[in-house]
Parts: sequence; C-alpha cells; structure tokens
Amino acid sequence: MNYSYSNQTMSASALTPLLIEIKTEIEARTGANFNSVLVNYYRDGQDSNGWHSDDEPELGRDPEIASLSLGAPRDFHLRHKFEKTHKHKMSLEHGSLLMMRGSTQSCWQHHIPKRANAEGRINLTFRTIVKQTV
Repeated sequence: MNYSYSNQTMSASALTPLLIEIKTEIEARTGANFNSVLVNYYRDGQDSNGWHSDDEPELGRDPEIASLSLGAPRDFHLRHKFEKTHKHKMSLEHGSLLMMRGSTQSCWQHHIPKRANAEGRINLTFRTIVKQTV
C-alpha cells in the first residue's frame, strides 16, 4: 500500500517481525486493528512538524491512530480547528502511547515543535489504510 501526505507518497514495505510484535501488543491494549505503520525519525530538537491533522482520504472517516514514542521526550501540542483557544500540551516520554480516536483528526490539529537540546526520537504511528491512492 502507498500512503500520501504533505505532497509526498510513501511506498510500503513489509512489516518486520519486531514491528508486528509491537503492533500486536498495541492492538491488544487499545482494541484497535491496524494494517500499517509510519515510522518517523527525529534526529534532534531541530526536527519537528507543523500543525496538521492526519485526515487523508485513505485513512477513512475518524481514523484511529496509535502513536508510540521511543527515545528523547518531546512536546505534543493539540489545538481545536474551530475554537483556536482550546489547546492542550503534553510531553511524550520514551515508551508512551498516545491514542487518537473519534473526531481527533476532523476537529483537532497537532504538532511536535522544535526543542532545544533534544536528542533523537523515533515515532511509530500505527494506522489503518482503508483506501489505496494512485
């Protein structure tokens, strides 16, 4: 399966045995089922992402996304798309699992801001692709 976001199309690779093991554990803990994982590597605190929602058509309506953080802690910010004063901030620590469900993607945006002196971090976002892109 391919997955497109931010004007990029990512080609899928087979899940490794370790990723299958992690996926199985997350599915057991959350009750969700996933068929893909997006792996992001943040080299240091200068790597970040801007405000966005994971609302691509291939994820379907109200996708469930499980985000596993490995490595250095990073801040995670949420803001409501329509009520900009509604904001939340949390620290994603090593080993933390953030589950986004329901209207999270349709009503909220999130981002990982730059962070001085942060070390490397890997983020695994498990999701279900329901529609293939061309």
